Amino acid sequence: MNLIIDIGNTFIKLAIYNDDKLLFLERYKKVRVSDINDIRKKYPFQKAILSSVRRSHPYFIQHLQKNYHLTILSHKTKVPVKMVYKTPKTLGLDRLAAVVGAVAAYPNKKILVIDIGTCMTYDYVDDKKVYHGGNISPGIELRLHAMHDYTSSLPLVKRKKHEDLLGKSTRHAIQNGAVWGVKLEIEAFIKILTKKHGRLMVILTGGDAIYFGDWLESKIFVNPNLVLDGLNHLLNTNQ
Repeated sequence: MNLIIDIGNTFIKLAIYNDDKLLFLERYKKVRVSDINDIRKKYPFQKAILSSVRRSHPYFIQHLQKNYHLTILSHKTKVPVKMVYKTPKTLGLDRLAAVVGAVAAYPNKKILVIDIGTCMTYDYVDDKKVYHGGNISPGIELRLHAMHDYTSSLPLVKRKKHEDLLGKSTRHAIQNGAVWGVKLEIEAFIKILTKKHGRLMVILTGGDAIYFGDWLESKIFVNPNLVLDGLNHLLNTNQ
């Protein structure tokens, strides 16, 4: 069994895989050594892999390093894709793991991975497993907070989908700008990249993947756990 650790901007995800099967998944604000021990009582893992967008690692990582075989994903880790990204050392490891998960699940396909979380990322890999790069933009919550934090009069509102594209109040207009803005941005990227590269396998992942999965007009696949799948694949293939 494998322990998969994905430390994101907001949450820490812990998952257990047996081969390629996901057995356990939980999101935490903070992880303690006792949490790791509780998981291991039920799922006796021996190997673990870590991906983190943060510069400092919490104490439980030291516990894993001392007691188990821990792989820490870095830009030196062997991956099953060819990189043509000009600054590979700055590529987010969560983005890299998602691309690996996509290639493992859909070999010989042109794939656009869209991760919708705190930030939104777009990553394109071709059918020869060549990673060509992607884009980064703010997610829904970041847009809502930015409009409030960087203006003097706009309120902080909660997200909400509206059928009407045009807001009938300031609150409605802010919600539309954030939510419809994300939807239209995604569809525009899919349309332009499809026109340039041909038919694409589009995979939505991240915390808001399900939120948009049924709302987009383009044909897409939803896998909220694509980063975890990719990390598990890397752990299995880098032994």
